[in-house]
Amino acid sequence: MRNLLLILVIALVAIVLGMMLFSEKEEVINGFTIDDALNVGSDWMENHSPTYTHDGSGLEVVGRRQIDDVTYEFTFEFLSSTAGYGDRTDEMVAQVITPHTTVMVVKEDKVESAITDGLYSEIDEEMLVDDSVVEEMISFYFVVVEDDAESVVGVERSYVIGEVNEKTALEILLKGPTTEEEAMGYSTAINEGVEIIDFSIEDGVAMVDFSLELGEGVAGSAMVMAIREQIEKTLKQFDSVSEVTISIEGETEEILQP
Repeated sequence: MRNLLLILVIALVAIVLGMMLFSEKEEVINGFTIDDALNVGSDWMENHSPTYTHDGSGLEVVGRRQIDDVTYEFTFEFLSSTAGYGDRTDEMVAQVITPHTTVMVVKEDKVESAITDGLYSEIDEEMLVDDSVVEEMISFYFVVVEDDAESVVGVERSYVIGEVNEKTALEILLKGPTTEEEAMGYSTAINEGVEIIDFSIEDGVAMVDFSLELGEGVAGSAMVMAIREQIEKTLKQFDSVSEVTISIEGETEEILQP
């Protein structure tokens, strides 16, 4: 009888201890807030994300949501100073400012996944698609002010392969930066309303004839240089173009003069 009573007491104590441990564990899990998860995610992006740590800047949280009691999703945006993903130290990459979006899932203080632009796994450090992906990045060159000095830099946008060619890239450039790009400080030296009258490529030379608007009100060597750089750099990213000739309604002499 004593043995049975002893067994019952031991069992009761074990049950009570188990309930206490479970309760304590549950309390710790439920205490993991979205702010805790954000701290984990932000620290991981700043110190472990291959794409961001390579040349990223301006990390910003633009979205957050709770998936369950211990799982959260965050959306980060940042800029890279070169094209591509991951650690590109030994790679030849285009020197263009590239916006990126990383969607991250944090569960119980651990980063479960971090996918950039829907294409690259920051954790596995590999592309999620093969080289036959149906998208390509096209650069458009705009004016940005850095350290009180203007320069012309490239901004990448994604398109279906073959959707944008040399002429259509130039047509897109003439429309200027998007609202989002303007908010990031990009502008254009090219006047509104400029149209392409004629366009051709021969032996690597792109010959572009523009409407009169291209030269209207243009003053100063800096503006002239910026206009030329925007047009030439946008076209020269294509292998088919090594040189650009600009004319305005058929005239090439004394156009775009400061």
